[in-house]
Amino acid sequence: MKRRLRTPSPAFVISLIALFVALGGTTAYASGLISGRQIVNHSIPAKKLTTAAVNALQRHGRAISLSKSGIPVDSLEHALAITHGIVVSYRCEVLKRIHFYLEPMVFGEDVFVSGTYAENGVLTSVQGQRGLDLGVGAHQTLNVDVIAWTGHGDHKVSHIVLGGFNSGDDFCSIWGLITPGT
Repeated sequence: MKRRLRTPSPAFVISLIALFVALGGTTAYASGLISGRQIVNHSIPAKKLTTAAVNALQRHGRAISLSKSGIPVDSLEHALAITHGIVVSYRCEVLKRIHFYLEPMVFGEDVFVSGTYAENGVLTSVQGQRGLDLGVGAHQTLNVDVIAWTGHGDHKVSHIVLGGFNSGDDFCSIWGLITPGT
């Protein structure tokens, strides 16, 4: 007696097609991945990268340029950069103030700071061993121009120039240049 194969059901055919597409799709996807060598320099905007990625790309003594406006008031501390174990951050406060901080990346280390800062054009010398915490009120400008280094590690000096302004309303603006030592 001869057995005859029956015609597969439409559901079975569709499931086979889906299986082959899925298997072939992952192969096509895997072969379509790009490597870092295939990315054209300066073709990915910084806003699409994390702060850590931007810092990694800008290491080895290259300056980190900052320009942020319309920063919402949230009273939270936000990191701008990490340079030779120093975390450079800011806070735009509800109390209509803007703060800049230079703090050690490793708890317990000292951050040595030497330079000047200006609140609304009044220049003041700053020398410190515990980092930096500077702030100004609404409608005032804060400018910082210091060199900083940690008490441990490689003792490399970074040049940090920052400026900031709190609108007195709902936003802050910051700008600056952080140049890691080599």
